[in-house]
Amino acid sequence: MADESLAFELSHELDGECGVLTLVGELDTAAARDVDKAVDELLAKGATSLIIDLGQVSFIDSSGLRSLIRARQQLGTEDGVVLRQPQAATRRLLEITGLEDQFRLD
Repeated sequence: MADESLAFELSHELDGECGVLTLVGELDTAAARDVDKAVDELLAKGATSLIIDLGQVSFIDSSGLRSLIRARQQLGTEDGVVLRQPQAATRRLLEITGLEDQFRLD
């Protein structure tokens, strides 16, 4: 039986032209596919910016990081993606990879 604490949850909504994604759990390879799909759906519905709430994300692997970069690239603007409430480990990951300037942190 899978460990419930490792379950990933994602919710997303469009608020005007801003897509809001709320992520919970571990952002790994399987979860990254869900994030990519949700971003694509929000952009197809007219989102011109994204807020990705990472306040309850406990871990991000390279696939999860790739999904964040992909979202940023799709929007094409420096302020296109806001990472809300990233945990200290996520902030450190962005710093180590040199990506802290690619996202607005809130």
